[in-house]
Amino acid sequence: MRWETLATHWPLLAEGAVTTLWLTCATIVLGFVIALPVALARDAGHPAPRLFAAGFVFAFRGAPLLALLFMIYFGAPEIPLIRQTWAWALFRDPIPCAIAALSLNSAGYLAEVIAGALRAVPKGQVEAGKALGLTPRQVFRFIKVPNALRAGIRNYGNELVFILKGTSVASLVTVMDVMAAANQIYFNTFDLWTPMLAAACVYLAIIGVIGLVVRRVERRFRVPCA
Repeated sequence: MRWETLATHWPLLAEGAVTTLWLTCATIVLGFVIALPVALARDAGHPAPRLFAAGFVFAFRGAPLLALLFMIYFGAPEIPLIRQTWAWALFRDPIPCAIAALSLNSAGYLAEVIAGALRAVPKGQVEAGKALGLTPRQVFRFIKVPNALRAGIRNYGNELVFILKGTSVASLVTVMDVMAAANQIYFNTFDLWTPMLAAACVYLAIIGVIGLVVRRVERRFRVPCA
C-alpha cells in the first residue's frame, strides 16, 4: 500500500464512503417497506395476494441485480409514461435508480426472511393469546413480532450485509460510491492495491457495525434461561 496515494486521494474515498452509506441506509428502509406487505401476503387467507407475493419474490429474488439496475436506469427513461410525468425527475438521476433496483432486489429476499420468521412463531402462543381475548392486532404486536424478531434477526443481519455489498454495482451507472472512487484513483495513479484495500476496509468497517447492532438486538430479544 502506498501511503502517499492514500494521503492524496482520501477525500474522494471519504465522499464515496458517504455515498455507500446513503445507498445502504436508503435501501434498508425502502426494502423493508416493500418487503413487509409482501411477506404478510405470503400467508394471506385469499389466494390472490399469495399469488402476487410469490410472483414478486420469484421475480426480484431471481433477477440478477445488475440486470435489474440496467433495466431501471437505461430502460425506464424509454417508457413514455415515465418521461411525461414527475417520475422522470427521479429516473434521470442514477442514485434513485440504484436505490430502486437495490430495494426491489433486497425486498425479494427480505420478504422470505420476514415470512419465515412469522411462520416460526409457536402456534400455541398465538392460540393462547386468542384465548386470553387479545385482538388479532394485539396478537400480532405482542406475540408474533417479538418471536419473529428472535427467529429472524440473524438472517436479517445477513441480508443487511448483502445490501451493503450490492451497492458496489451502483458504480456501473456513474454513482460515485466507494468502489467507483477506488476505481478512479486506480485509473489516475495505476496503483491498484491502495484504493482497493482502502475500499475493502470501508466495507469491513460498516459490516462490523452492522454485526454489532444485530448482536445487540439479538441479545435484547433473547429468551432468558430458566
